[in-house]
Amino acid sequence: MYKTYQQQIVEYGMKILNSQHVAGTSGNISVRIGDENALAISPSGVPYDVMKPQDVPIVDLSGRLIYGELKPSIEWKMHTRIYQEYPSIRAVIHTHSVYTTALSLIRTPLAGITETLLLIGETIPVAEYANAGSEKLAENVVKALRNSKAAILANHGLVCTAESLESAFKMCEIVERNAKIFIIALSTGKPIHAIPKEEAKAAVKWLKENYGQR
Repeated sequence: MYKTYQQQIVEYGMKILNSQHVAGTSGNISVRIGDENALAISPSGVPYDVMKPQDVPIVDLSGRLIYGELKPSIEWKMHTRIYQEYPSIRAVIHTHSVYTTALSLIRTPLAGITETLLLIGETIPVAEYANAGSEKLAENVVKALRNSKAAILANHGLVCTAESLESAFKMCEIVERNAKIFIIALSTGKPIHAIPKEEAKAAVKWLKENYGQR
């Protein structure tokens, strides 16, 4: 019944591992299950390269285990709160991407420096610090996601939300690449110029109407 969703967690666990968005067992992934108030979520402490579909637990939106044997990620509160607050979100990926985490240490939001980044949010905000796995972290992340599909977690990493794991993963790639560009630009010591607000709005509108195959 849940195998397709469990397989997706395994597949995208390997994607974030192989693309170096995480190391070891860090980070976590979830996907909402159809119209149910339930989600498949990566298990706590299981390496991605040995994880099997049957290792992936299914929990309800209160975090209660409803299928499987292993404990869910310690960040289950963050994942379930996101789904509760934003019903249109179907997938969440949390990474410890290097350049994005570097920005989190200096509490620097990622402004709209490229057009691709603008499709995620005018600015990728920094959620205030709270301990991993805490209700406070979940609350801070939900707040940061009000006007953006992604948020930087202070002293921690990145969270990306989307209608599918495929889209959430692409978002992680875009944010991390832009974080790298931003840090390189910062290292010059010269002013950084984001795309002006009005031009940014026009660019987003045009891209949504014209980019890709329709």
